[in-house]
Amino acid sequence: MALQVQERGRRRIDRQHRRVPVRYGLETPQYLGYTTDLGRKGLFLQGNQLFPPGAVLQLDVSQEDGTPRIRGVVRWVKEVPPAFRRSLRGGMGIELIAEDGTPLKRD
Repeated sequence: MALQVQERGRRRIDRQHRRVPVRYGLETPQYLGYTTDLGRKGLFLQGNQLFPPGAVLQLDVSQEDGTPRIRGVVRWVKEVPPAFRRSLRGGMGIELIAEDGTPLKRD
């Protein structure tokens, strides 16, 4: 299901609401999380281990056709107290980046 989402009044972006397992970490993907919102340029990663904005993460996104390793930079974090993690959605907004660290080109 693709949705058009107005992001902070700046632009319209295509997002898919899909729960896909993701292993993630700084040097090696060692933590398990799930995407809840996927786009061509970024994703929302729900997980217990959060990193600060600016951190560059290695991501293994589980797909039926293989597990590609991609990189992303944390742009924002939504922290949720441990007592509320079952009912509230906490995680990180991640912008996907190229191997050289530059953002992926906009269409």
